[in-house]
Amino acid sequence: MPFEPGQSGNPCGRPKGSRNKNSLGVREWATRIVEDSKVQARLLADARVGKLHPSVLTVLMTYAYGRPNLWDVPEPETSITIELNIPKPPGVRYTDSTG
Repeated sequence: MPFEPGQSGNPCGRPKGSRNKNSLGVREWATRIVEDSKVQARLLADARVGKLHPSVLTVLMTYAYGRPNLWDVPEPETSITIELNIPKPPGVRYTDSTG
């Protein structure tokens, strides 16, 4: 009994955004690792000595809590001013770009 064109065997299907069992299991596993105080101490000690690559912590945090949403980061309330004190090479003339 073939399906009609454009119709699947499960029209309701899985809801959008729902996760499968494997990804939920990996998230729970990574969360347990990241939130365990003994593991945190060991990871931090290894990172300080240089035994642990920084990407390991990044991947663990991503698996445990998901990717950070950069749109939720608030803008700084004060403006940031950067002054560059670069000496002028001899024989080169600069003009002021501000006016």
